[in-house]
Parts: sequence; C-alpha cells; structure tokens
Amino acid sequence: MRLRFYLHVALWCALFAIFIARSIPTVVPAIRENKIGPIEPNHSTDSYLSGLSHIRNGSELLGNLIDTLPRNKSVVVFVNADNSSSEFLGMLVAYLAWPLDVRIVKSRPEILEQQINATESQSVAGFFFCSIKPPASASGGTHFGSEIVFVPGTESGSNR
Repeated sequence: MRLRFYLHVALWCALFAIFIARSIPTVVPAIRENKIGPIEPNHSTDSYLSGLSHIRNGSELLGNLIDTLPRNKSVVVFVNADNSSSEFLGMLVAYLAWPLDVRIVKSRPEILEQQINATESQSVAGFFFCSIKPPASASGGTHFGSEIVFVPGTESGSNR
C-alpha cells in the first residue's frame, strides 16, 4: 500500500516538473517584456482601434465625443460592405457608443450619399464613417485616426 502511495506522489511530482519545464520558455520572456501585471482600462478596444485606425487612446477619445451627444438621438455608423475590417471597426464604434441607439449601415461609396439622405436627420445625433470616405455633403467632420470620421447630424442634415 505504501509503495502505491509513493508511486502516486512521484507521478504527480514528475507531471508538475514537466509542466514547469514546458512553461518556462513562455513565461520568462513574458516577464522580461513586462506583459504580466494589471491591464489598463479599455486595453482590448484601444488595441483594436490602434491596429485598425492608428489612433491612441481611441476608447477615451470616442467616449468623450459620445458623452457630448444627446441621449434621445441615435448614431448611424456607415461601414464599407466590401471590407470586413471596416465592419469590425463599425462594431467597435457601436460598442463604445453605448447607451446611445446605434444603427450600423453597410454601404458602398457610390450609394453612400443616398443612404445618408434617407435617414431622418432630426433623430440622428451624428454619423460615423468607418473605412469609408464621407461624401462632400457631409464635410467638416472630426477625424479619429486614419479610418474613422464623425460628422454631427446637424451639419450633414443642413444640406438636405
């Protein structure tokens, strides 16, 4: 009976030693690069925004803009229907725009202006254009990095 106990303990000690030996090549470089520790707020969304639109602290910047918008109006996010990263960027903007009502519209550059004109301007606080160039009628927007443009609803609605 004692022999079985010692073999059991030896087996688990050997498995633990193998686990440690296999983990060291991964854990030590992570510790040296200081990747272990507390994560900043909005770390994930900031990483995505930085990678897709080259904007630093994008979550905070977009959050500050969204805080200035009226709560009783919605936001329309236009994304390029032919570009999956544009759609992902639009979903990030929609996530950050919470608690506002958000509509994501898949569009193409040739029909974008028609889709803007089809929106009810009184109920829209603003338009986000993600990886799609706003039409000339929606000029004067605020650029967030290289791929996101925000145009207030009153400016884009004034040309209609």
